[in-house]
Formats: sequence, C-alpha cells, structure tokens
Amino acid sequence: MEKGFWAIPTSIAKRKDLSYRAKLVAAILWTRKNSDFEAFPSRRYMAEALGVSTDTIDRGIKELKEKAGLKAVRKGLRKNNRYYFPDWDSDSAKLSTLESAELPTQESASMPTPIVRNNNKDNTVVDDKGSSALDVIEYFKSRVREVKGFEPEIDWGKDGGLAKKRLKKYPLEEIKQLIDWYLNSKHFEKFGASLSVCLSAFMINLWKASKAGEKSIEAFYPTWHCKK
Repeated sequence: MEKGFWAIPTSIAKRKDLSYRAKLVAAILWTRKNSDFEAFPSRRYMAEALGVSTDTIDRGIKELKEKAGLKAVRKGLRKNNRYYFPDWDSDSAKLSTLESAELPTQESASMPTPIVRNNNKDNTVVDDKGSSALDVIEYFKSRVREVKGFEPEIDWGKDGGLAKKRLKKYPLEEIKQLIDWYLNSKHFEKFGASLSVCLSAFMINLWKASKAGEKSIEAFYPTWHCKK
C-alpha cells in the first residue's frame, strides 16, 4: 500500500459545485504536481488509488476541466495524459465555466472577442471572458518556439495570474501584438523568454511608447509623392 497522504487545496475542498469525486481526483493531481503545475499520473493509478473505475476518474477530470481550470493533454498511445492547472491556492482557482483553461475550439476561435470599454481612455476596461490565461500562455510558448527555436519555461502560478489580470484590461488580440513586439525587440535579448516580463507594466509602457512614436513620426514626416 502506498504511504503518505493527499492534500486537497482549500479553494477546491470548499467548492459546493464540485462533487466528492472531483475533489479526490484534484487531491491526487495536486499532490503529484511539479514546479510547473503539471502532473501526469495514469488514469489506472488514480482509479486503483481511489478504489473506483476509470470511468469515475474520467467524470472527475471532466468536472475539473469545466469548473476549475484543469487542462488535460493527451500524449499518445500507452502514455499518461499530462494535466495542467492554475495555482488552486490563489485567486485563479475561482474560475467560472467561461474562464476555464481549455483551449478554444476552431469554431469558437473564429468568433469575435466580446469587448466592453468605458469612456475613460486612461482606465480602459476590457472584460475578455472569451479568452483565458492559458490562451496567452499557449500563444507565448508557440511564438517563442517559432521565433526563437526553443521551448520556454512557464511559471504557471505567476505567469498565469498576470495573464489573467491583463485580460481584464486588454483583449487577447492586443496581448498577442504585445508578445510579438517583445520577442522581436532588443528587450528580449536582455530579459529573455519571460512571460511575466513581457506582461509587466514596464514593458507594456515601452510597447505603447513605441507605437505612439511611430504615429508621431508619421505625423511630422508624412510620405511625400513627387510629381513626375
């Protein structure tokens, strides 16, 4: 018999919308997580540990995906799934179904992002509920692979929390523009592939200044077309 114990995060244990089944599955995943907030126990192991069927495990995983931000990634035949989740000890555990960490389907990705802005330009508010912190992280990782040729390390707690915060003010498409600018700027060479640095207020201000500078140059030095 395996010794030790499983720990259920308080934010999960107190959720009234989660079943006991989902909470016990969460306990196994949370206890076996690594520093990147990922775990990969097999479905069979979890079923035997809890004394239930793999179908019961699947239902628990489905609940956690829909209500608590869990993401399951299949790794191929005879390989354990990898499970990624937000820091359930932080506010990121309070995810609603719309804010779940599942990647959007092709159909949903083609739909326009709902944006709500107020009239104060200095305090623009964007409630991009159609996107999640995981969308930002996955885009950052994919662009680093494409542009720089390596897989970046992600701090799922810190980076995920900051990405979620930025989605409150900026739509996903604008954050993607920021990421693309950062990866091709001199600042990347100095600070490296850090999503937290990219999403920092300091870097966002530099990005805004670069865009404002381009507009200013165009205004002062318009393109002249000489007559032949």
